[in-house]
Amino acid sequence: MLRCSRSLARRLSDYELLSIAQHWGMPTRLLDWTANALAGLWFAVSSDPPNDKGHGVVWVLEGPNEKKFVSGDNVFNLDKTYFFEPPHLEPRITAQSAWFSVYRHNRSEFLSLEHQMRYQNKLKPLIIPHGSFVSLRQELRLLGVTQASLFPDLSGLGADIQVEFMDSWRSLPTI
Repeated sequence: MLRCSRSLARRLSDYELLSIAQHWGMPTRLLDWTANALAGLWFAVSSDPPNDKGHGVVWVLEGPNEKKFVSGDNVFNLDKTYFFEPPHLEPRITAQSAWFSVYRHNRSEFLSLEHQMRYQNKLKPLIIPHGSFVSLRQELRLLGVTQASLFPDLSGLGADIQVEFMDSWRSLPTI
């Protein structure tokens, strides 16, 4: 039994446990998505690409194949790729308007969404040039989209303080 809070005293399902694990950085079969366009943009530009020629991408998906998991569903034995909105078991899941895709297990190959026929016309990449990262981060901060808002815990607050006050010099706006 996993206890996320005093009020949660039931055994969590596999997909609930995977959702929590994914949001705390554990490797899983899940791929993060968000229903919040600004959160998606923040994740794309939150850190610079490893080289000056890199870019960011926000993938937009229209009409995913949504799955409602019920007790007893085996998330490890799926016949195709599904998307699901996890229950709001953790503040990070709620703050990020989280969704996940989970892929069927195929030992021979991994078939990404852009190569799956039913998603090819529903998936669109929005390319973000490297030169726009800094200004987009500043604008997102003005809109309240920050480490602290997307990771509403002490690690998110600490990371946000580091970015805001230690990693980069900026002039403070006057009132």
